[in-house]
Amino acid sequence: MQQKTRAIVLHYLRYGETSMIVTLYTEAFGRMSFMMQGVRGKKSRSKANLLQPLFLLDMEVSYKPGRELQRVKEMRNAVPYNSIPFEIGKSTQAMFLAEILYKVLREEEPRPELFEFLFHSVQYLDLATEGTANFHLVFLLQFARYLGFGPRDNYSEEKPYFDLRNGVFVTMPPPHPDYLMKEESRIFAKLIHVNFDSLETLKLDHKLRDRYLEALLNYFSLHLESTIHIKSLSILRELFS
Repeated sequence: MQQKTRAIVLHYLRYGETSMIVTLYTEAFGRMSFMMQGVRGKKSRSKANLLQPLFLLDMEVSYKPGRELQRVKEMRNAVPYNSIPFEIGKSTQAMFLAEILYKVLREEEPRPELFEFLFHSVQYLDLATEGTANFHLVFLLQFARYLGFGPRDNYSEEKPYFDLRNGVFVTMPPPHPDYLMKEESRIFAKLIHVNFDSLETLKLDHKLRDRYLEALLNYFSLHLESTIHIKSLSILRELFS
């Protein structure tokens, strides 16, 4: 069956001398893997350039239910980027977020609202000019909401500790190590309210940015019940330190 779909590049693996196995998050099917033959040849380098982390594609695929590796008939750039491939900060965030999505998104079924969020979030990163050093933090918080475990917005002076395991602010430090201290929780409560349009209002030094990134990765691991190991994390930390 021939099917047109938009897609987001999550991961690729070189296969043989000229081919690649590429994992995409598609609008029509959810997560899918594709065998792309000949894309690394001298005459096809432009196709390989489209398969970078978080690139947005328009595709026509030959879909066969139950087939492990689907086939691509045509693909092209859906939204040409202005800055992500050329700015080291944005390209590093794209690599990091693509790895997060690759580890987390497993369903082979369409989720239109989630796909639209991801598609437009990446476009925003490409076009944004201010506050982008904290983009990945705001993205992870909003992504958690689509996965069903977004943090509850119940911070108050009476509930000044954020419990990572339960996703809520609580009155006393919980009887486990997965929580934020008072001052961390106070700023985290503000972080919850930040969206992409207000990124420039979020002022974090590198220590706080790193602390919240660590906390959010722990938060995802706790709620997904699986530890998330991100290879590109060290590069991201080094860049924004």
